[in-house]
Amino acid sequence: MPLMESITEVTNTGKGRPANVSLLSNTAHTFKNVLEGMKAAGTSENNPVSGVAKTLDEIFAKASKTYGVPERILKTVAKYESDFKTTAVSKAGAMGIMQLMPATAKSLGVKDPFDPEQNIMGGAKLLASNLKEFGGDLSLALAAYNAGSGAVKKYNGIPPYKETQNYVKNIMADLNSNTQIDLKNYVVTGVGSSSELIGEGSDISEMKALLDTLGIGMSSNGNGMLGLSSFLADRISKDSDETGKIDKDMFATLIEILRLQMLMNTTNSIGDFSDI
Repeated sequence: MPLMESITEVTNTGKGRPANVSLLSNTAHTFKNVLEGMKAAGTSENNPVSGVAKTLDEIFAKASKTYGVPERILKTVAKYESDFKTTAVSKAGAMGIMQLMPATAKSLGVKDPFDPEQNIMGGAKLLASNLKEFGGDLSLALAAYNAGSGAVKKYNGIPPYKETQNYVKNIMADLNSNTQIDLKNYVVTGVGSSSELIGEGSDISEMKALLDTLGIGMSSNGNGMLGLSSFLADRISKDSDETGKIDKDMFATLIEILRLQMLMNTTNSIGDFSDI
């Protein structure tokens, strides 16, 4: 049975969500219904974390204790990655506060990269792994976080990429300055103005390019992995102000598409959710 025809069976599949929360609506027959169901399940912006940790400070403290990476390092990395925006999405597809790529998030056990606790814990786990791999050298661990450990090994040091060089330099400078980060000064529900991030006001072409790159867009085998071509075409054609820019509603739709993609990534088979 095609995925979209059997989607109504997927109502309580979200691991890590409260037992009484339904991931999808009972009337989910189309992808639009799926998105509505996921929105109804609650977003990380409105209910940041389920479980013990309730604030970003508590989450960073928990991540630090769990993986042995100092809070200041985790917070400084988060500052440079997303400016603490829970819904930050890069043009390359990195997601959330710690900017985890889909494949990386999956390997770290992160099912919802827009959930602050999952994302920060995943980022801390990755940094801890990098520190172990490179003998505790923070500069190399940061370079690996930005460019990948393979690049650090290839060049036997910080890769000669301008972005990575500046990334390591700026974070190390902040850490050496002993500047404290007060999270109360940050709004954690929007997206930043960084040119590397996609958000409200960005060109629609950037969103389409990202979805195509991830294999779920309008030009990937016609309909993409989830058959989203007609859905996205209809949504984009209804851009109310005709500016060619991503509006608030369209950005929210993008987030839900990426959330659904991550849910799909955690299954053994795209059409089989019975074992989740």
